[in-house]
Amino acid sequence: MDNSQIISDEKIFFAGQDYFAMLLSDIGSAKESIEFETYIFALDQLGRQILEVLTEAVIRGVSVRIMVDGAGTPEWGGPFVKKLEDAGAETRVFHPFPWRLWQWSRSKVHIPSLLKAIYLLLKINSRNHRKVCIIDKKIVYIGSFNVSQNHLDKNHNGQAWRDTGIRLNHVDLQEVSRAFEAAWSHLPNHERIKNFFRYLRTNPVVRLNNAWYRRRILHKNLLNRIRDCKNRIWITNAYFVPDNFLLRRLIDAARSGVDVRILLPHESDIGFMPWASQAFYERLLKAGARVFEYIPSILHAKTLILDDWMTIGSSNLNYRSLLHDLEVDVNVRLSESKHILEQQFLLDLENAKEIYLEDWQKRRWYQRIVGWVLLNLKYLI
Repeated sequence: MDNSQIISDEKIFFAGQDYFAMLLSDIGSAKESIEFETYIFALDQLGRQILEVLTEAVIRGVSVRIMVDGAGTPEWGGPFVKKLEDAGAETRVFHPFPWRLWQWSRSKVHIPSLLKAIYLLLKINSRNHRKVCIIDKKIVYIGSFNVSQNHLDKNHNGQAWRDTGIRLNHVDLQEVSRAFEAAWSHLPNHERIKNFFRYLRTNPVVRLNNAWYRRRILHKNLLNRIRDCKNRIWITNAYFVPDNFLLRRLIDAARSGVDVRILLPHESDIGFMPWASQAFYERLLKAGARVFEYIPSILHAKTLILDDWMTIGSSNLNYRSLLHDLEVDVNVRLSESKHILEQQFLLDLENAKEIYLEDWQKRRWYQRIVGWVLLNLKYLI
């Protein structure tokens, strides 16, 4: 059975092989432009296949631009990337590590070398965590799928990571295109000031945090929505390290009788992350929230279901997404799509282990210490 569902102009994916099959098809049909940004672009079998299709697009006259993150994709380059660039595509590395001098030419910042090294060192904690592909300014893919074989099932030589993505068609893509352009071109100060005053709708289809005031507004909006929930708060998140305000809202909601369920990974691609998340379990469980850990594979999805308001995207409920990283999420609008997302959450819970307070309080002393240490590093994770 196909692990995706077509709903008008929204198509939701829960498995990488379905997501990338349609993405490759749309790239193959592109006529004008492709803007692709991703945190990780692995040059594995899947990555090479995507590069080949992108190269074919360039050859037939499509404008192709690819932007990867310097931390997520530190090894960007090599013969497959060079073949794409030689065909006429442009590629960029967002904030490459300052010691990777060979990647400086793919960074947009044009300042003297010493100043550039200092700049990149200061920006080392500022990452582009978005996963976006805009095709012909009409179609956009957004979600938690990096370009990596890990997201495919084992029949496709992957690790069956559990992710969620969405394909949108016939929606206003101006803001997401501007966000790509800003990261690509490294906008000068006067352009940033102009964008600062750009109107931000309170409930946009595409939610971007590409300025500090947007981060503040979106976070406040999320806190208010959680406060106003009457029935349910269902969270799926890969890296759950909430700030004090979010934690308090979740605890208050659970105490007031709202159905708070939080699905987190039992095993993470970042080894210490479950330990950091577990530092919050006891307070949540005591308040009446239910916590689950996904068992079959690595859980990497990021979705929210707050009563009837739902999102899919790249944002984690942690300090990195709140303070440091560029993120993007989609406000799911169609009732059929919401039903699909709701059913997938319940299906995921069937493949998860519920954590009970009485069992959790019996955990070993060193687990408590590690959790406490990680909690004090929360601004970095």
